[in-house]
Amino acid sequence: MKKEYRNETMKLLYERASCRSFQDKDIEEDLLNQVIDAGLHGATGGNLQPYSIIKITSKETKKRLVEECEMQKIVANAPVNLLFCIDWRRLGRWAKACHAPFTATKSYRHFWIALQDTVICAQNICTAADSVGLGSVYIGTVESCFMELKSICNIPEGVFPVVLLSLGYPTKYPAPRKKLGVEALVHNEQYQDLDIEELVRLHDEKYEHKTLPITEEKLQTIYEVTADISDKSNAENIINTIKEQGHINMAQRYFGLHYMANWSCTGNQEFIDTLINYGFDWIKGI
Repeated sequence: MKKEYRNETMKLLYERASCRSFQDKDIEEDLLNQVIDAGLHGATGGNLQPYSIIKITSKETKKRLVEECEMQKIVANAPVNLLFCIDWRRLGRWAKACHAPFTATKSYRHFWIALQDTVICAQNICTAADSVGLGSVYIGTVESCFMELKSICNIPEGVFPVVLLSLGYPTKYPAPRKKLGVEALVHNEQYQDLDIEELVRLHDEKYEHKTLPITEEKLQTIYEVTADISDKSNAENIINTIKEQGHINMAQRYFGLHYMANWSCTGNQEFIDTLINYGFDWIKGI
């Protein structure tokens, strides 16, 4: 049955999907500027807009992002890439010019709010792009190449990259992926755990009961990941469970093979060092 929407905005939000294939076609400058400007009108704490956007269109820069940052080739093929950054440098310079006190790079509160504002701006631009027939996809691997980005984009202290958005005309419009709904994600008044069977059922439905076939290579990877974060006994229990169920379920696939649980815990100190290198001194207070 075809879904009925209350208006075109609701339809746009329901049917939005990440686009990973773009036409070899430039985005008109006026259109791109209007899409970006729509994002700049998003909600922001104190109306400070503590962010900047680095627009990347040159083939040379896109090539460096793929090669030096090991980003997906989508980035090279997209006509436009927008790198969203927290930016307290601009506001700090403004404060200094106006003889005002300023400590934003020394405050976790300012970092926290600026992070939210930056992502809100990015999502508004994403929605605006979809509304005019453009496609978009977020590139989350910014977190793996902060220092490379600092060099490639000449990012000064007080500015910090958050996420990259690739934009272009789709070769075809992707179908939206199924999402968890209100019954799974909305809590009334207080947080409440779902019944565990209901929790598993809702996720099974979200992923359309997909599973992965068992291979020795996959089993070995899941074993090593689990043993690395807990112990060999727990790893053996998980492997035995997989063999008993006859497949690898989606939770095992995500946290044992894709976003590997042991790898995800690495780099914490490096991230702290990177924040300091970018001039965000508040992290020294931990």
